[in-house]
Amino acid sequence: MSAMVYLSEGPGLIMLAAALFCIVAGTGIAVHRSAKKQLFGEILLPCSMIALSILFLFITFDFPSEEAGPSAVPRLWIFWLCFLSGAIIWQTLKRKDTEVKKSGRLGFLLFVTLILVAYYFAMQIIGYFLSSFIFLVLLMHVLSYKRKLVIITVASGWIGFSYLVFYKLLYIQLPLGYFEYYF
Repeated sequence: MSAMVYLSEGPGLIMLAAALFCIVAGTGIAVHRSAKKQLFGEILLPCSMIALSILFLFITFDFPSEEAGPSAVPRLWIFWLCFLSGAIIWQTLKRKDTEVKKSGRLGFLLFVTLILVAYYFAMQIIGYFLSSFIFLVLLMHVLSYKRKLVIITVASGWIGFSYLVFYKLLYIQLPLGYFEYYF
């Protein structure tokens, strides 16, 4: 266990990040030189997500140890991210055709990424609950969902669920921002 703790912070974490980067770069080189080089992006992106998940997994070993503590939810997300990324890699390698379809929606992807980054910073300023509500409403609108009542209901339901399950039941401290004194 001490090796995991060493790799969760400081020089150990930097060495782990460098090793994972080398593994992903080696995978990219191998795919680029293989017969499936047209699928380079479709293979390398999930591989990068798995490597990043492994890095985050090791960071959680530096969290306080409790049965349902602060590391439980990130580890759950990490497990599912690795599992689903592995499934994407499996389906991509199993596929017979190697033709990549052009989507042509790079601007849309960049806009959604910008919204996600803004959500991250807004969470620190105005708190998890309000920023999550705004993020969900904005993202559903950007994704062209037009039924406003459903948008508000889904966003409100998620906030209620998060508050009851994560904040009250599991005692997970979510960022509250300026509203810290109201909760």
